[in-house]
Amino acid sequence: METQAPPIAAAVARRPRLERRVVARAVMWLLPAVVLAVTLYVWLSSGRIVTTDNAYVKGDRAQIATELSGLIVEVPVQENQRVSRGQLLFRLDDQAYRHALTRIEAEIETTRAEIRGLRAQWRTKREEIKAALSQQTFAQAEFDRQAELAAKKVASTQKLEEARMGLDVARQRISAAQEDLTRIEAALAGDPKIRADDHPKVRQMMAAREEALLQLRRTMIEAPLDGMVSKRPVPGSYATAGVPAMVVVADTDLWVEANYKETELTRVRPGQTAAIHIDTYPDSECTGTVSSIAQATGAEFAVLPPQNASGNWVKVVQRIPVRVSVTCREGDPPLRVGMSTTVEIDTGYNRSLGGLVSSVGRALGLSSATASAKP
Repeated sequence: METQAPPIAAAVARRPRLERRVVARAVMWLLPAVVLAVTLYVWLSSGRIVTTDNAYVKGDRAQIATELSGLIVEVPVQENQRVSRGQLLFRLDDQAYRHALTRIEAEIETTRAEIRGLRAQWRTKREEIKAALSQQTFAQAEFDRQAELAAKKVASTQKLEEARMGLDVARQRISAAQEDLTRIEAALAGDPKIRADDHPKVRQMMAAREEALLQLRRTMIEAPLDGMVSKRPVPGSYATAGVPAMVVVADTDLWVEANYKETELTRVRPGQTAAIHIDTYPDSECTGTVSSIAQATGAEFAVLPPQNASGNWVKVVQRIPVRVSVTCREGDPPLRVGMSTTVEIDTGYNRSLGGLVSSVGRALGLSSATASAKP
C-alpha cells in the first residue's frame, strides 16, 4: 500500500519550480527591453563622433630636379639628414659654364674697347671735317680770284681749271668725311657721347654674362624648403634635366588627410576639433582641427576615373579627403609623412528621440502620407 506525501510537503516542493518559472519569464520579457534600451543608448550617444582609420600623415614633399644635365660631382648631405631652406644639396660639374663666363667677360672688355675707339674716331673725323671746310673756303676763294682774272684776260684758262678742280676735291673730301662721321655715329647708336656700358652691343654682352651666371648658379642645387633628405644621389652619377634626383620631405607644418565615406560627412564642418591617434605611437594622442574638405572625391583624381554611364554600373560609396591640422604636445615623438592614423572628429551633434521618430516615419512613408492628406 503506497504512502502519499502530505499536502504541505507537496506545496513546498512545487514552490521552487514556480519561482524559477517566474524568474525565467521575467528574464524573457525584460531581456528584449534591456537590449532595446542598450541599443537606443548606443545610437543616441554614437552620432556625435565620426571615426575613420583611412587617414595618413601628409606633408610637403619637393622632388628636386635639375634645370641642366650634367655630372654630379659633390653631394654634401647624407640620407635622412635635416636640411634648411637654401642649403646646398648637390653640385653639378660647372667647368664648361665657367669657361663660357670667362669668354663672355673677355668679349665684354673687347666691345668696350671698340666703343672707346669709335668715340675717338668720331672726334678725329670731326677735326678732319673742320680742316676740309677750311680747305674748301680757300679753294673757293682761289677759284673766285682765278675766275675774275680769267674774265679780264689776265690769267690763263689752265689756272682757272686747276682752281675749279681744287674746289671740287675739297667738296668731295668734306662729303666723304661726313659719310664716315655718319657711319661712326651709327656705330655709336646715334650718340657720340654714349657710355660704353650703355651701348647696345655691351648691353647684349652683359645680358649674355647674366645668362652665363644663371647657368652657373643652376649647377648649385639648393633645398627649396626645410625638411629631411631622401633618395640621396651618389657623386659621379649623371643628372638629367627635369628628372628628379633627390627628394626633400618636410618635417614641420604636417597635416592628416582623413578619407571619410561621403555618408559620414553630413555634419562635418571646417573648424571642428578632432582627436588623432598615431598607429606608431599607441600611447600618445594628438589634437587637430578640420581645416578643409576636398571639393572632389578621391576617385576623380584616379588615373582611370570611373565611367558611371556604363550599363553595368554598381553604386559604390565614395571617399572624400578631409584635411586635419595636427597639434601634438611638446615632447611627443615626431610625426613622419605617410604614418597611419585614426581620426575622430567631434561634430557636436547629439541625436534625439524626436529625430529617431522622424526618421522612422520617413522610412515608413508616414511623413509623405501626412503631407498629401493636408488640404
